[in-house]
Amino acid sequence: MSSIKQSGVVILVGGGDLPKIIVNHFIKNNIKFFCIGFLKNPFNSYLKKFNYQIINFGKIVTILKKLNNEGFDKLIMAGNLTRPSITDIKPDINSLKLLPSFTKKILQSGDNTLLSFAINNLEKIGYKIISLNKIIPALFAGKGNISKTKITNKMYKNALKAKLILDNNSKFDIGQSLIMQEGKIIGIEAIEGTDELINRSRKYLKNKKEQAILVKLIKKKQDLRVDLPTIGIKTLNNCIKSEIRGIIYSANNTIFINKTKILEISDENNLILYGI
Repeated sequence: MSSIKQSGVVILVGGGDLPKIIVNHFIKNNIKFFCIGFLKNPFNSYLKKFNYQIINFGKIVTILKKLNNEGFDKLIMAGNLTRPSITDIKPDINSLKLLPSFTKKILQSGDNTLLSFAINNLEKIGYKIISLNKIIPALFAGKGNISKTKITNKMYKNALKAKLILDNNSKFDIGQSLIMQEGKIIGIEAIEGTDELINRSRKYLKNKKEQAILVKLIKKKQDLRVDLPTIGIKTLNNCIKSEIRGIIYSANNTIFINKTKILEISDENNLILYGI
């Protein structure tokens, strides 16, 4: 924490509540920060009380170089960012040389490859990408049951099967989640995100006696500084609505937005939360 206080942190802001949580943590700990949002992406109005700028993706190199010269040398990515279309990038002179490579990554690669490309170039500018679990460990949970309702042996075996499938899918750089019921895959996350996966899978979860689970895990060989799986109250309520009986998450590498409330709702509805 002391090394962060000695400089400043740039927050690349996406959607959801996570950027606000990070900002409040930085304020509490007297850490200097600057928020960068992107056109056509959500930007929490709360953050407009502080130092911020909203830009198109093509200006990112210029503003980051400027902030680096002002003493900002750490960077954190927070929230869901929408992939820019090629026409939305509009590069300036500093970003122009990256455009061919960046365009190729957008057109041909999954999120992991695109993020790795972004990280490599951010580090070249002079930034250290910081891991959220190093600065706000309270957002994470460890292995095993964290809910009062305990996982069954059958659920645990299904979770391990799901993990094998997701690990195998990692080489294709696709979604982090799947829904399984009695050893059968009901749905796999693609570009739509976890909540839409749950919504479209609901009609296939017909036999309520067969307990379904949502398995949401990091990708194999994923850079753990960015794009960690996130579980919030919306996802929890969607699971309850769909009568999904358990959520299996990556221990110590899954962000829980409002963890206290999540545990409370889980216990009220006998929903299993289990880290592997």
